[in-house]
Amino acid sequence: MPATTLNIGMDLWSASPAATGAPKTRPNASGTVATVPAGAVMPDQWIQDERELKRQKRKQSNRESARRSRLRKQAECEELQAKVESLANENHTLRDELKKLSDECEKLTSENSSIKDELMRICGPEAISNLEQGNPSPVGEAGGDEGNG
Repeated sequence: MPATTLNIGMDLWSASPAATGAPKTRPNASGTVATVPAGAVMPDQWIQDERELKRQKRKQSNRESARRSRLRKQAECEELQAKVESLANENHTLRDELKKLSDECEKLTSENSSIKDELMRICGPEAISNLEQGNPSPVGEAGGDEGNG
């Protein structure tokens, strides 16, 4: 969208009458151009026109500010959406890893249970209780060199 230029005619208002040497001109309500000689007091209509021009500039400035704000919000929203996607992918990966580790844990628990059952069958219940208490020496003596072979 092309930018609206609200500075039309501002060169006439901002230039000092002494510097230009020309009288100020401005269209009046009827559409004719009124000429005010240099150094003359501005009528109320001109003051109102200046206020209107300032109001229009302020409105344009507010529009541009609102546009920048919308663009910032849009960029923030896009950034958050990308973060949501990234976190969803990470969540999926972590869930897969958790499933794999849970399956492995279940497998090792089952394997441990079967080893305990075999140890109890070979060495008796005392070997299991000694092993669980952290005293494996009677287990080694009871089992001999079967596993070291």
